[in-house]
Amino acid sequence: MPLVTPLRPDDLRRLGRYRLSGRIADGPEDVDSAGIFLSRLPDGTPVAVTLLGRTAAPDPASRDRFSAEATVARRVAPFCAARILDAGFDGDLPFLVSEFIEGPSLAETVAAEGPLEGPVLAALAIGAATGLTSIHQAGLVHGDFGPDHVVLGAEGPRVVHFSTTPPYGPATPSADLLAWAQTVLFAAGRPDVASLPEPLRNTVGACLSPDPASRPPARTLVTALLGHND
Repeated sequence: MPLVTPLRPDDLRRLGRYRLSGRIADGPEDVDSAGIFLSRLPDGTPVAVTLLGRTAAPDPASRDRFSAEATVARRVAPFCAARILDAGFDGDLPFLVSEFIEGPSLAETVAAEGPLEGPVLAALAIGAATGLTSIHQAGLVHGDFGPDHVVLGAEGPRVVHFSTTPPYGPATPSADLLAWAQTVLFAAGRPDVASLPEPLRNTVGACLSPDPASRPPARTLVTALLGHND
């Protein structure tokens, strides 16, 4: 499973009805997240609780927007993306609750076992693109996609720790696709697209375009990669 470390002295021990038992990760700086924590439902099912900083919802209008976006996030199709299960506030602190996916992150796997190859690399690329497609089709973006946010679970790659971020500023679908391409290169241990096999060479190259408008949508990547494997 993703590495879970003990809570820090200044970490909260509870958020709403969720008791926090460990820290899964530091939160992405660009969404002012204070961290991602392990908790459990009453039946013992593990969940990930993402605590967002106070500036994520500093006023009533922002709180209403967060609540509306959290409702949308719960509708993200569970295709290679961890489901959002709940959201709420603890005082003025907004938080999200999502599935805890058992398995190592892509970053942990590459560090321990080396780069991915062949069908394993293709499955990673397809699964990550499918997860991003689910998020984008709900009108949201991941906003912090990378090797730490892909878990290689028992049922295949799953995209985790996405927030309630619609396309705001630099957080856009095209930015997610650039991050997808960089993640595939990381997974393959390759410095550039020239050494990738097709169809990854073509799809990754398209997503590395310096022009965001020319990068294909995630669903186009899935179609291209699956079509090649038919």
